[in-house]
Amino acid sequence: MTKLDAGIVMNLVHALFLLILALPLPQQNAPQQNDLDRRIERQVRAYTEAPPDSQIMLGPRTPSSWKGYDNLPVTIAANGISKTVNFLIAKDGSKLLYLTEIDLNEDPYAKNMKRIDLTGRPFRGAENGTVTVVVYDDFQCPFCAKMYVTLFNEVMVHYRDRVKIVMKDFPLVEAHPWAMRAAVDSHCLADQDLAAYWDFSDYVHTHQQEVSARVKPDGTTAPAAMDKVAREFGQKHNLKAEPLEACLARQNQKKVEASMEEGKSLGVSATPTMFINGQEFEGVLSVENLRLVLDRALNEAASAKAGQ
Repeated sequence: MTKLDAGIVMNLVHALFLLILALPLPQQNAPQQNDLDRRIERQVRAYTEAPPDSQIMLGPRTPSSWKGYDNLPVTIAANGISKTVNFLIAKDGSKLLYLTEIDLNEDPYAKNMKRIDLTGRPFRGAENGTVTVVVYDDFQCPFCAKMYVTLFNEVMVHYRDRVKIVMKDFPLVEAHPWAMRAAVDSHCLADQDLAAYWDFSDYVHTHQQEVSARVKPDGTTAPAAMDKVAREFGQKHNLKAEPLEACLARQNQKKVEASMEEGKSLGVSATPTMFINGQEFEGVLSVENLRLVLDRALNEAASAKAGQ
């Protein structure tokens, strides 16, 4: 190697050394923090049984009242619905706790009922019944159809003078393409005649396959076909055609969306979800369990009234 070649090599080594000095130092904690986040996510998925396609998002840590622990909000999002769960994490990252503080001075069922707006909602049964059943429902949900038949058969036969059933909207729009249209159209009928609403509701819940065959969700025929179903019940009950047509054309979703937001605020994420005097039940109840819950609610209401 000549002196010239050696000089060039030394200059390159010197320049590389200067470049390395100019680079920012690596953050020593970054790998550990990333590894901790991954471990937290796995534990949260396992503990909450979160859906495979859900996203787990860790919020910022904040000081907690528990010595040695910080608050760590974790948001679980799936299918357009998100829920934040508050955990406690050890300051050294070794433990994750999930604690629920229960205020024994507050009735959780009464708290739920206060958050449910029943104003103007269609109902069946006893208007001033001591037990109120609120159903967050999806017209296209097969489990809703099963619960609908069980609920109304039982209540109308055995409890109609003591129990009030109120229907609320919670269409799962991503899974059920015509559920939103059916909910909006049902309100167009209810605006004029509750009997027309209930006739429509009974038919759709008990003939879902037939309705699906008529309302082919290809993006073009579905709206017109669902409106036709609603129109048929409007004609059957002699509703005024002009305001009904205007309502069907307008497709105002505000009432449905308000019901959905209310349901989400209560933790509703699936249908059917019922609140029986404020006690939440998700999914389909058997006849035996439904009777058990209704009888218990009626007894508790009677005891509360006697103790006043």
